[in-house]
Amino acid sequence: MSTLKQKSRAILSSMPLDTPLSPQRAYVVQFRAVPGGLTYAAGRVEHLVSGRMTHSQSLKELSAYFSRELYAPDRG
Repeated sequence: MSTLKQKSRAILSSMPLDTPLSPQRAYVVQFRAVPGGLTYAAGRVEHLVSGRMTHSQSLKELSAYFSRELYAPDRG
């Protein structure tokens, strides 16, 4: 079973550097500092085309969101 990191490397290595960026895969990530916590641990992410959005309280949650979004069969 390949990991997310392995899948990402495979995808990136197979793409020419001059490939246009697709708006279907465009996101806005907004971070906020948590007092007394890690910098940039909390925030929100929004898919620009669909408007799907979620808040996250950790980088682990943010990573899980992207894993779901980018590898869902009906998206991206």
